[in-house]
Amino acid sequence: MRKILFPTDFSDAANNAFLYACSLSKEMEAEIYVMNTYMQPVLSATHAGQPEMIPEVYENYELHRFETFKKYSTELRQLAQEHNFSDIPLTFLFEEGTVVSNAQLIIKKEGIDLVVMGTNRAEGIIDKLFGSNTISVIRGIRTPVLTVPKEAKYQGIREIIFTTLFREKDEAALQEILNLATRFGVKVKCVYVNKDNSPEVIGVANRWEKEFSDYNLEFVFLDLDESIENTLNKYIITHKVDLLCIVKRNRSFLQKLFVSSISNRLSIHTNTATLILHEGDGTEKF
Repeated sequence: MRKILFPTDFSDAANNAFLYACSLSKEMEAEIYVMNTYMQPVLSATHAGQPEMIPEVYENYELHRFETFKKYSTELRQLAQEHNFSDIPLTFLFEEGTVVSNAQLIIKKEGIDLVVMGTNRAEGIIDKLFGSNTISVIRGIRTPVLTVPKEAKYQGIREIIFTTLFREKDEAALQEILNLATRFGVKVKCVYVNKDNSPEVIGVANRWEKEFSDYNLEFVFLDLDESIENTLNKYIITHKVDLLCIVKRNRSFLQKLFVSSISNRLSIHTNTATLILHEGDGTEKF
């Protein structure tokens, strides 16, 4: 059985992503590890003039956080039952430390295949767009990360696009996307924005067409419209893409893709989940 890690702060955006993760879990026959983390407060040894009280303060803080964790965990179980996901195996984890450090440990220990996280995509800046915790996880792990905007509702995966530069380093990511698409019985569209009609790009596309001939794969070459990000945004909106797949290269690309202009913010594709994979042969399988 496949394994999904779902870090959560029990916010509305996270709860929506939880239902999305449950839907995926049902499709992929996966179990979900729900992880909530906390950081101990930093107190001075002279706190309130009574340093002997510091251990008690820490203990009370941890107890309070644990009670909150239990309360919201119960609510998530009820949410799963209300949406007919009671048959999905759920494991709840309450961990001290940062989200990324605990994610790294759990991924290694449990053999996690996919990380799912909720996002507030409509806010407009990158830390609010994906959330600082999500950015840290994307940067800190090699496991694929699926980011789900709070407005997205799972209605099946019918349209998958993979934005690529047609580089050899993208091949491992493409293979994993094709494996995923095969489970859902859908086509993968490799989308490239034409800037200079590079013969190298055409050569790689031709090679991929032969190498992945057993898969349902299509190549889409778009004419540049103002910018790469603007061109992609228009295509995604027009074709009602369910899943956007990108290779993690740098933070600025994510910034530009989702907040590239005022006009794009008015029609931002808030219903599109984004799967972020690692560049190169080190991409984890899922």
